[in-house]
Amino acid sequence: MYITSSIHLFPTDPSISIYLPQLQYISRLPTSLIAMSTSPNHVFAIAIMLLSTIIAAEASDSGGGNPKVTNFMVEACKNASKKNQYYDPDPMTQEFCVSTLKLDKRSADAKDLHGLVLVAIDILKGQVAAANDNVKQMLHNTKNGTVTMFNLSFCVVDYDRMLSILKICDNMISEYHSSKGGANDGSRSSVLPACLTKLDEPLVDIWLRLVGESELEKLSDDYDAVGKLVKLNFCLASTI
Repeated sequence: MYITSSIHLFPTDPSISIYLPQLQYISRLPTSLIAMSTSPNHVFAIAIMLLSTIIAAEASDSGGGNPKVTNFMVEACKNASKKNQYYDPDPMTQEFCVSTLKLDKRSADAKDLHGLVLVAIDILKGQVAAANDNVKQMLHNTKNGTVTMFNLSFCVVDYDRMLSILKICDNMISEYHSSKGGANDGSRSSVLPACLTKLDEPLVDIWLRLVGESELEKLSDDYDAVGKLVKLNFCLASTI
């Protein structure tokens, strides 16, 4: 059943209305409710219910929310967890890998490892950008000429460096082809994690700026989140 007319939210004010073109979702409403739509006293309530139905249906149709966890994601994360440095006291786990990739619905559609790495890089870029924004906000509220101001300024530089490196790694992985590609091969698989290791230097520099600065302790959570994602990206890329 379709509705192609407008519904007035307030019977006393016809100027306030919504237009419902070809609203197939009305078929999901009870028949008794549809019959009630002819009564002005029920128009407002029905309009609200219709809007709720539309929103829920469109969210369902668009695939909103976290994606399902595929067997490929689980296996990729399992293999990635084996690529931790043997001396790492806080290794990247399979569970963390899966829960992180679930943040982006493209993970469920990934058909190969470099597709998952591209998703992981995008997640990392978002976290780095968010951390950088928080540093900039604190810098804006910090007195000029202080040690804290200089440390924050260099943190901005280092986070910007990370974003520049990630852009290069992103392009490298996007152009990567397997060794079966012959003469048209892209970067060798060993080069991909090597690119991501370039993130270590600016990350360490940021840590050196934050350590011992009590005023900057609130930024440590951002730093930790970025560090975990860097480790995830390296381990995942090492499986290609």
